[in-house]
Amino acid sequence: MDPAEFGISTLPLQHAPYDIISRDTLAGTNNGKVAIITGAQRGIGAAIAESLAASGANVALLDLSEESLAQTAAACDAHGVKVKTYGCDVTDDARVKEVLSSIEKDLGPIDVLVNNAGVMVHRPLLMSTFSGFWRQIEVNFKGPLLLMSEILPRMRDRGHGCIINIASRSGTVDVPMALGYNTSKAALIRATHTMQREMEVDGLDPAIHMYALHPGGVLTDMGGSEAAPDVKAKYGDHTRDEATFRSLFKDPPILCGQTCAFLAAGKGKELRGLYIDCRQDMAKLLAVGRERLLGEKYNTLGVKFLEGYCNEP
Repeated sequence: MDPAEFGISTLPLQHAPYDIISRDTLAGTNNGKVAIITGAQRGIGAAIAESLAASGANVALLDLSEESLAQTAAACDAHGVKVKTYGCDVTDDARVKEVLSSIEKDLGPIDVLVNNAGVMVHRPLLMSTFSGFWRQIEVNFKGPLLLMSEILPRMRDRGHGCIINIASRSGTVDVPMALGYNTSKAALIRATHTMQREMEVDGLDPAIHMYALHPGGVLTDMGGSEAAPDVKAKYGDHTRDEATFRSLFKDPPILCGQTCAFLAAGKGKELRGLYIDCRQDMAKLLAVGRERLLGEKYNTLGVKFLEGYCNEP
Protein backbone atom coordinates (compact mmCIF):
# COMPACT_ATOMS: atom_id res chain seq x y z
CA MET A 1 0.00 0.00 0.00
CA ASP A 2 1.38 3.38 -1.03
CA PRO A 3 0.19 6.07 1.43
CA ALA A 4 0.64 8.72 -1.27
CA GLU A 5 -2.17 7.08 -3.26
CA PHE A 6 -4.63 8.57 -0.79
CA GLY A 7 -2.99 11.98 -0.37
CA ILE A 8 -0.74 13.49 2.28
CA SER A 9 -2.14 16.16 4.61
CA THR A 10 -0.63 19.62 4.28
CA LEU A 11 -2.07 20.63 7.66
CA PRO A 12 -0.34 19.06 10.66
CA LEU A 13 -2.01 16.02 12.18
CA GLN A 14 -2.24 15.50 15.93
CA HIS A 15 -0.55 12.37 17.30
CA ALA A 16 -1.22 12.96 21.00
CA PRO A 17 -3.91 14.72 23.06
CA TYR A 18 -3.74 18.51 22.65
CA ASP A 19 -5.13 21.45 24.60
CA ILE A 20 -8.88 21.39 23.87
CA ILE A 21 -9.15 17.61 24.36
CA SER A 22 -6.65 17.24 27.20
CA ARG A 23 -7.48 15.57 30.52
CA ASP A 24 -7.16 18.88 32.35
CA THR A 25 -9.43 20.73 29.93
CA LEU A 26 -12.14 18.06 30.02
CA ALA A 27 -12.03 17.32 33.76
CA GLY A 28 -15.59 17.19 35.06
CA THR A 29 -17.24 17.84 31.69
CA ASN A 30 -19.08 14.50 31.76
CA ASN A 31 -19.81 14.39 35.49
CA GLY A 32 -22.68 12.05 36.35
CA LYS A 33 -23.29 10.81 32.82
CA VAL A 34 -23.60 7.10 32.13
CA ALA A 35 -21.48 5.89 29.22
CA ILE A 36 -21.40 2.47 27.54
CA ILE A 37 -18.20 1.36 25.82
CA THR A 38 -18.20 -1.87 23.81
CA GLY A 39 -14.98 -3.77 23.12
CA ALA A 40 -13.52 -2.26 26.29
CA GLN A 41 -11.08 -5.02 27.21
CA ARG A 42 -7.95 -3.40 25.84
CA GLY A 43 -6.47 -1.00 23.30
CA ILE A 44 -8.74 1.70 21.91
CA GLY A 45 -11.80 0.59 23.88
CA ALA A 46 -9.93 0.63 27.19
CA ALA A 47 -8.53 4.09 26.44
CA ILE A 48 -11.99 5.44 25.58
CA ALA A 49 -13.38 4.04 28.82
CA GLU A 50 -10.64 5.60 30.95
CA SER A 51 -10.90 8.98 29.19
CA LEU A 52 -14.64 9.08 29.80
CA ALA A 53 -14.11 8.08 33.44
CA ALA A 54 -11.43 10.76 33.82
CA SER A 55 -13.94 13.34 32.58
CA GLY A 56 -16.44 12.25 35.23
CA ALA A 57 -18.65 9.69 33.48
CA ASN A 58 -19.81 6.50 35.15
CA VAL A 59 -18.92 3.71 32.76
CA ALA A 60 -20.44 0.41 31.68
CA LEU A 61 -17.74 -1.77 30.11
CA LEU A 62 -18.75 -4.47 27.63
CA ASP A 63 -16.74 -7.26 26.06
CA LEU A 64 -17.23 -10.93 25.25
CA SER A 65 -15.90 -11.98 28.65
CA GLU A 66 -16.67 -10.03 31.81
CA GLU A 67 -13.49 -11.38 33.44
CA SER A 68 -11.36 -9.85 30.68
CA LEU A 69 -12.46 -6.35 31.70
CA ALA A 70 -10.78 -6.34 35.13
CA GLN A 71 -7.78 -4.21 34.11
CA THR A 72 -9.88 -1.60 32.32
CA ALA A 73 -12.30 -1.49 35.25
CA ALA A 74 -9.46 -0.87 37.70
CA ALA A 75 -8.10 1.99 35.57
CA CYS A 76 -11.55 3.61 35.40
CA ASP A 77 -12.26 3.04 39.09
CA ALA A 78 -9.12 5.03 39.96
CA HIS A 79 -10.93 8.16 38.75
CA GLY A 80 -13.57 7.83 41.46
CA VAL A 81 -16.52 7.03 39.21
CA LYS A 82 -18.93 4.11 39.19
CA VAL A 83 -17.76 1.20 37.04
CA LYS A 84 -19.69 -1.90 36.00
CA THR A 85 -18.62 -4.73 33.71
CA TYR A 86 -20.73 -7.00 31.51
CA GLY A 87 -20.01 -9.95 29.27
CA CYS A 88 -21.85 -9.34 26.01
CA ASP A 89 -21.73 -10.42 22.38
CA VAL A 90 -23.01 -7.27 20.67
CA THR A 91 -24.60 -9.35 17.91
CA ASP A 92 -26.81 -11.27 20.35
CA ASP A 93 -30.18 -9.50 20.42
CA ALA A 94 -31.42 -11.08 23.64
CA ARG A 95 -28.16 -10.54 25.52
CA VAL A 96 -27.94 -6.90 24.43
CA LYS A 97 -31.44 -6.21 25.75
CA GLU A 98 -30.59 -7.97 29.03
CA VAL A 99 -27.35 -6.03 29.50
CA LEU A 100 -28.97 -2.67 28.79
CA SER A 101 -31.61 -3.36 31.42
CA SER A 102 -28.88 -4.27 33.90
CA ILE A 103 -26.92 -1.10 33.12
CA GLU A 104 -29.93 1.12 33.76
CA LYS A 105 -30.59 -0.72 37.01
CA ASP A 106 -26.94 -0.52 38.11
CA LEU A 107 -25.95 2.95 36.89
CA GLY A 108 -29.04 4.78 35.67
CA PRO A 109 -30.23 6.11 32.28
CA ILE A 110 -27.72 5.89 29.43
CA ASP A 111 -26.33 9.20 28.16
CA VAL A 112 -23.43 8.09 25.95
CA LEU A 113 -22.90 5.05 23.71
CA VAL A 114 -19.52 4.31 22.16
CA ASN A 115 -19.68 1.48 19.63
CA ASN A 116 -16.09 0.30 19.59
CA ALA A 117 -16.24 -3.52 19.38
CA GLY A 118 -14.89 -4.76 16.07
CA VAL A 119 -13.17 -7.61 14.24
CA MET A 120 -11.03 -7.76 11.10
CA VAL A 121 -9.69 -10.61 8.98
CA HIS A 122 -6.93 -10.06 6.39
CA ARG A 123 -8.20 -12.46 3.74
CA PRO A 124 -9.68 -12.04 0.25
CA LEU A 125 -13.25 -13.18 -0.28
CA LEU A 126 -12.09 -15.95 -2.63
CA MET A 127 -10.12 -17.52 0.24
CA SER A 128 -12.78 -16.93 2.89
CA THR A 129 -15.77 -18.80 4.18
CA PHE A 130 -18.91 -16.76 3.90
CA SER A 131 -19.54 -17.18 7.61
CA GLY A 132 -16.07 -15.81 8.38
CA PHE A 133 -16.68 -12.84 6.12
CA TRP A 134 -20.19 -12.22 7.47
CA ARG A 135 -19.08 -12.34 11.10
CA GLN A 136 -17.20 -9.09 10.46
CA ILE A 137 -20.38 -7.47 9.13
CA GLU A 138 -22.31 -8.72 12.15
CA VAL A 139 -19.86 -7.42 14.77
CA ASN A 140 -18.85 -4.19 13.03
CA PHE A 141 -22.25 -3.14 11.68
CA LYS A 142 -25.12 -5.18 13.12
CA GLY A 143 -23.75 -4.76 16.65
CA PRO A 144 -23.69 -0.94 16.59
CA LEU A 145 -27.09 -0.77 14.86
CA LEU A 146 -28.60 -3.17 17.39
CA LEU A 147 -27.35 -1.09 20.30
CA MET A 148 -28.49 2.15 18.66
CA SER A 149 -31.95 0.74 17.96
CA GLU A 150 -32.32 -0.17 21.63
CA ILE A 151 -30.82 3.00 23.12
CA LEU A 152 -32.19 5.69 20.80
CA PRO A 153 -35.79 5.40 22.06
CA ARG A 154 -34.48 5.92 25.59
CA MET A 155 -32.49 8.98 24.48
CA ARG A 156 -35.53 10.29 22.60
CA ASP A 157 -37.71 10.00 25.67
CA ARG A 158 -35.18 11.92 27.80
CA GLY A 159 -34.44 14.44 25.05
CA HIS A 160 -30.67 14.06 24.84
CA GLY A 161 -27.80 11.66 24.16
CA CYS A 162 -24.51 11.10 22.36
CA ILE A 163 -23.52 8.18 20.14
CA ILE A 164 -19.97 7.70 18.88
CA ASN A 165 -19.37 4.99 16.30
CA ILE A 166 -15.72 4.02 16.05
CA ALA A 167 -15.24 3.88 12.31
CA SER A 168 -12.05 3.65 10.25
CA ARG A 169 -10.46 5.25 7.23
CA SER A 170 -10.74 1.70 5.83
CA GLY A 171 -14.40 2.54 5.30
CA THR A 172 -13.42 5.38 2.94
CA VAL A 173 -10.87 3.62 0.69
CA ASP A 174 -10.59 0.48 -1.43
CA VAL A 175 -7.92 -1.82 0.02
CA PRO A 176 -7.85 -5.53 -0.89
CA MET A 177 -7.71 -8.36 1.67
CA ALA A 178 -10.12 -6.62 4.07
CA LEU A 179 -13.50 -6.68 2.35
CA GLY A 180 -15.50 -7.49 5.47
CA TYR A 181 -13.85 -4.77 7.52
CA ASN A 182 -13.91 -2.10 4.79
CA THR A 183 -17.55 -2.59 3.86
CA SER A 184 -18.80 -2.82 7.44
CA LYS A 185 -17.00 0.38 8.41
CA ALA A 186 -18.29 2.16 5.30
CA ALA A 187 -21.81 1.08 6.27
CA LEU A 188 -21.28 2.39 9.80
CA ILE A 189 -20.12 5.78 8.52
CA ARG A 190 -23.11 6.03 6.17
CA ALA A 191 -25.48 4.97 8.97
CA THR A 192 -24.09 7.76 11.16
CA HIS A 193 -24.71 10.35 8.42
CA THR A 194 -28.24 9.06 7.85
CA MET A 195 -29.23 8.66 11.51
CA GLN A 196 -28.28 12.25 12.27
CA ARG A 197 -30.56 13.33 9.44
CA GLU A 198 -33.31 11.25 11.01
CA MET A 199 -32.74 13.08 14.28
CA GLU A 200 -33.39 16.32 12.39
CA VAL A 201 -36.67 14.96 11.00
CA ASP A 202 -37.76 13.92 14.50
CA GLY A 203 -36.86 17.28 16.03
CA LEU A 204 -34.10 15.64 18.11
CA ASP A 205 -31.15 17.42 16.50
CA PRO A 206 -28.82 18.59 18.02
CA ALA A 207 -29.95 17.23 21.40
CA ILE A 208 -29.05 13.74 20.18
CA HIS A 209 -25.71 13.97 18.43
CA MET A 210 -23.76 11.22 16.63
CA TYR A 211 -20.30 10.88 15.17
CA ALA A 212 -18.33 8.39 13.07
CA LEU A 213 -14.81 8.60 14.48
CA HIS A 214 -11.60 7.27 12.94
CA PRO A 215 -9.32 6.50 15.91
CA GLY A 216 -6.10 7.27 14.04
CA GLY A 217 -3.29 4.85 13.34
CA VAL A 218 -3.27 2.77 16.52
CA LEU A 219 -1.18 -0.42 16.56
CA THR A 220 -3.67 -2.78 18.19
CA ASP A 221 -3.74 -6.57 18.09
CA MET A 222 -6.44 -6.33 15.43
CA GLY A 223 -5.11 -3.53 13.25
CA GLY A 224 -1.51 -4.69 13.42
CA SER A 225 -2.19 -8.34 12.65
CA GLU A 226 -0.61 -9.85 9.55
CA ALA A 227 -2.26 -11.80 6.76
CA ALA A 228 -2.34 -15.56 7.29
CA PRO A 229 0.53 -17.64 5.83
CA ASP A 230 -1.67 -19.17 3.11
CA VAL A 231 -2.75 -15.69 1.97
CA LYS A 232 0.86 -14.48 1.91
CA ALA A 233 1.94 -17.58 -0.01
CA LYS A 234 -0.68 -17.01 -2.71
CA TYR A 235 -0.59 -13.23 -3.05
CA GLY A 236 2.92 -12.26 -1.93
CA ASP A 237 3.48 -8.56 -2.55
CA HIS A 238 -0.22 -7.98 -3.01
CA THR A 239 -0.80 -8.41 0.71
CA ARG A 240 1.26 -5.57 2.16
CA ASP A 241 4.75 -4.48 3.16
CA GLU A 242 4.56 -5.06 6.92
CA ALA A 243 7.40 -2.67 7.79
CA THR A 244 5.86 0.19 5.80
CA PHE A 245 2.38 -0.63 7.08
CA ARG A 246 3.43 -0.61 10.74
CA SER A 247 5.27 2.68 10.29
CA LEU A 248 1.88 4.31 9.63
CA PHE A 249 0.70 3.53 13.17
CA LYS A 250 1.79 6.66 15.04
CA ASP A 251 -1.07 7.30 17.42
CA PRO A 252 -1.66 6.25 21.05
CA PRO A 253 -5.14 5.02 22.00
CA ILE A 254 -5.59 7.97 24.35
CA LEU A 255 -5.88 10.35 21.36
CA CYS A 256 -9.13 8.63 20.41
CA GLY A 257 -10.12 8.32 24.05
CA GLN A 258 -9.84 12.04 24.71
CA THR A 259 -11.61 12.87 21.45
CA CYS A 260 -14.52 10.70 22.61
CA ALA A 261 -14.63 12.52 25.97
CA PHE A 262 -14.67 15.85 24.08
CA LEU A 263 -17.55 14.76 21.85
CA ALA A 264 -19.50 13.17 24.72
CA ALA A 265 -19.28 16.49 26.57
CA GLY A 266 -21.12 18.16 23.70
CA LYS A 267 -18.18 20.32 22.70
CA GLY A 268 -18.15 19.16 19.08
CA LYS A 269 -21.85 19.28 18.25
CA GLU A 270 -21.23 21.31 15.10
CA LEU A 271 -19.56 18.15 13.73
CA ARG A 272 -22.52 15.87 14.46
CA GLY A 273 -23.37 13.34 11.78
CA LEU A 274 -19.94 13.60 10.18
CA TYR A 275 -16.95 11.32 9.75
CA ILE A 276 -14.10 12.67 11.87
CA ASP A 277 -10.44 11.69 11.89
CA CYS A 278 -9.26 12.19 15.49
CA ARG A 279 -5.81 13.21 14.21
CA GLN A 280 -7.37 16.35 12.75
CA ASP A 281 -7.55 19.29 15.15
CA MET A 282 -11.09 19.70 16.50
CA ALA A 283 -10.62 23.46 16.83
CA LYS A 284 -9.76 23.77 13.13
CA LEU A 285 -12.80 21.73 12.09
CA LEU A 286 -15.12 23.69 14.37
CA ALA A 287 -13.73 27.00 13.11
CA VAL A 288 -14.84 26.14 9.57
CA GLY A 289 -18.47 26.07 10.76
CA ARG A 290 -21.23 23.55 10.22
CA GLU A 291 -22.82 25.42 7.31
CA ARG A 292 -19.67 25.21 5.23
CA LEU A 293 -18.87 21.63 6.27
CA LEU A 294 -22.30 20.47 5.13
CA GLY A 295 -22.54 22.77 2.13
CA GLU A 296 -19.25 21.62 0.66
CA LYS A 297 -19.82 18.01 1.78
CA TYR A 298 -16.68 17.81 3.88
CA ASN A 299 -16.22 14.78 6.12
CA THR A 300 -18.92 12.73 4.40
CA LEU A 301 -18.84 9.67 2.18
CA GLY A 302 -19.54 10.59 -1.44
CA VAL A 303 -18.98 9.88 -5.11
CA LYS A 304 -16.89 12.01 -7.45
CA PHE A 305 -18.07 11.99 -11.07
CA LEU A 306 -16.47 13.19 -14.28
CA GLU A 307 -16.77 16.96 -14.57
CA GLY A 308 -20.19 17.86 -15.92
CA TYR A 309 -21.97 14.94 -14.28
CA CYS A 310 -23.64 15.24 -10.90
CA ASN A 311 -25.15 12.75 -8.50
CA GLU A 312 -28.65 13.86 -9.43
CA PRO A 313 -31.85 11.95 -8.55
